[in-house]
Amino acid sequence: MSDWFKEWFDSSEYLDVYSHRDKTDAYNLLNLIRESMEFDKGAKVLDAACGAGRFSNLFALEGFNVTAFDLSMQLLQIAKQNSTKENLNVKYFRSDIRNVPLKGSFNLVLNMFTSFGYFKTEDENFSFISSAYELLNDNSYFIFDYLNKNYVINNLVEESHKSIKDKTITELRKLNGNRVEKEIIIESKEGTKKFIESVLMYSKDQIIEGFKKCGFKVYKMFGSYLGAEFNEITSDRLLIFFTK
Repeated sequence: MSDWFKEWFDSSEYLDVYSHRDKTDAYNLLNLIRESMEFDKGAKVLDAACGAGRFSNLFALEGFNVTAFDLSMQLLQIAKQNSTKENLNVKYFRSDIRNVPLKGSFNLVLNMFTSFGYFKTEDENFSFISSAYELLNDNSYFIFDYLNKNYVINNLVEESHKSIKDKTITELRKLNGNRVEKEIIIESKEGTKKFIESVLMYSKDQIIEGFKKCGFKVYKMFGSYLGAEFNEITSDRLLIFFTK
């Protein structure tokens, strides 16, 4: 399996495909955090695999001291541009999540929008979880947002189509062992481009066990950013608040 995420996340088409993922999720998550825990003004947040910064910039706007990283130079550039427009002071840097050159003491770590399960081995996938434990202060939190394996298996849409701007986008999905894979075909007047996604699916219990091995405890668990109770069958998201 190639490092599909390097090409896909650095493509100009990535944000077109996920244009429906807007700031609404970030606002809902922030409200859920405020209802679930308390932070002092200026609390230090690390946004791991931050993408275009929709969570990072909102948290900075709300008074958090935010550090954020991603592997994609293109997404980081967009995040920085948006941060500058809003006169925010987010410390963005580029890093592979498996080897983050960072020291510090954070109050909150975010890992959002299924930025997990990209790699071949459990050690690779959980390597940052172990690192994050060392970066967090005692009595601090890790917010983990991931797919719900059972929901994906039972509700997989094998093919979908949409048009955005001058592009026609076809998404072909399949299950391949314990991975869910998607081929994205983008057609425009410039020609046809193809990309893939491949995510290793972990169950809720496997995620919790992996975090516990790193030292974390479950604080709260939800099935949506709105705070819905998690249901193994009907929840499309697995959102877990872990504590150190």
